[in-house]
Amino acid sequence: MRRGLLCVIALAGISYGTFLRAEDEQGASKDLSGVQVQTHFLQGHKFAEFGMYDNAIDEFKKAIEADPNFAGAHFELGLVYVDTGKLDDAIPEYKKVLALDPNHPRVHYELVLAYYDKGMVDEGIALSEAYLKDYSDKGNIHSLLGALYIKKGDLDKAVSEFGKQIEFDHHPEMGYLNLGMALIKKGSEDEALQAFKKSIELNPRNPRVHYQLGTLYEKKGMKEEAEKEMAIYKGLMGQ
Repeated sequence: MRRGLLCVIALAGISYGTFLRAEDEQGASKDLSGVQVQTHFLQGHKFAEFGMYDNAIDEFKKAIEADPNFAGAHFELGLVYVDTGKLDDAIPEYKKVLALDPNHPRVHYELVLAYYDKGMVDEGIALSEAYLKDYSDKGNIHSLLGALYIKKGDLDKAVSEFGKQIEFDHHPEMGYLNLGMALIKKGSEDEALQAFKKSIELNPRNPRVHYQLGTLYEKKGMKEEAEKEMAIYKGLMGQ
């Protein structure tokens, strides 16, 4: 094989040494390109950390220009777009990440969250349900799916999803808070009260749950209990 290659090179009037040098230069060019991609990517990271978002966007775009299949750069660009309120720009970047790396550890959550923030409820539900078919134990996705179902008005499914958030131990104290709020919307106030109490057992320093419990006590005419919870809420908020 090597002999045949040398014959072709000789017939073309090119020396073997010239061929090797050209091959080395190609490899060096590829290596240099890879270094440049990483340099732009890391620089973009630093700019984003310091809140220099325009600079971060420029760097991530340069990394993508050098390597359009760099899923990490598309993902980080999407995050910066979210940080700057550009959800319409973030969503396509997250979709590119999904196409390039379907097993990316964070992109499903971030895309569902972007759909939620944009009010794209059906898209968020569809993506969440598809993802959960393969990764049913992802409590963070169950949490977002519950919030999406509340937006859609499907309270039974919302309650179910928040139950799964708790089951799979994704911030269960917040899961009980979410569950309680969904149960209030359903009119199941006694169950909501128990959910709020459970949330407080797990994290007594979350002011939001004390506020919700105090509001519920007030609604139920339990004035003393309501005042106690509101006092705790104000203390935690530094009021």
